Amino acid sequence: MKAADIAVIYQDHYLLIVNKPPGVVIHPTYKHADNTLWDALLEYTRLQGGDDWRPPALPDDPGWKLAPPDVQVMLREKRMQRIWKEEGLLARPSLLHRLDKDTSGVVALARTERARRHLVRQFEDHSIVKRYLTVVQKGVPDWCRPRTTFKVTRRSDGSVTDAAAIFSPPYEEYLLDGPLCRDPDDRRRCIVAAGGQTAMTVVKALASDGSFTLLEARPVTGRTHQIRAHLAALGYAIVGDSTYAPPAAPGTPQAALARQFLHAHSLTLRRYPENDLCTFVAPLAPDLLVWLKQCFPIAIGILLPTPPTI
Repeated sequence: MKAADIAVIYQDHYLLIVNKPPGVVIHPTYKHADNTLWDALLEYTRLQGGDDWRPPALPDDPGWKLAPPDVQVMLREKRMQRIWKEEGLLARPSLLHRLDKDTSGVVALARTERARRHLVRQFEDHSIVKRYLTVVQKGVPDWCRPRTTFKVTRRSDGSVTDAAAIFSPPYEEYLLDGPLCRDPDDRRRCIVAAGGQTAMTVVKALASDGSFTLLEARPVTGRTHQIRAHLAALGYAIVGDSTYAPPAAPGTPQAALARQFLHAHSLTLRRYPENDLCTFVAPLAPDLLVWLKQCFPIAIGILLPTPPTI
């Protein structure tokens, strides 16, 4: 991936929001040492250089009044250095969260130290809202079954229900609650099992044609493969998922999708320094739009009132 490929959704002195394409690893690993989104972002910010932000002109601290002139100069310089360190552009933007290689959509980066801390606090207290769009179909491998309590709760009244309720009108919000850990039989995948980390995902069906269901998924926590593993534990795999879905037979709609139908659609957070609530949206990736048009056209009418020409 190159700097020219970066699709910027929003950028200011403090924040950078981009739309990650599918098939791109976010951060270098021993398996993917280069050509990552991170490499492209570093090149993008390098080519941009600095910006025109400058520290505000501040009056002297009242306590400095009696200090010798040279000490006052030193205090002003130290304060200026501190402001540049806290509010000036970081040498490298701070990546705040990650997406799987084959997941597309919104990724946020902080560009200053204070902005980073402001956003990290929101991730820690779960006040940042991440909304994903996904298409699922019933049926998963046996190893996906929950190994401990996995609760499905209707959010409107707190009642405990089963998977069937989620996929039956009227479509409401449901909370999936089950601890997640690596599968001891294959650590490349995750399962609901005792001893795992607390994991909660809010889901809502948006459309269904009997074979496929379009869901909005909102992870409350941020565990590895959380949406994919929770839906699989529910008995519904994301279409195109090479890990959690059964093998797709040639010529089927599932086989027509080259990656999992999972897109980080929007991110709602409070910007620094205004602390105003903002929502940033990443348009659905072209490959997912093509698949919907061919295999699940009713969903396009839900997502896009005026279907695009593909």
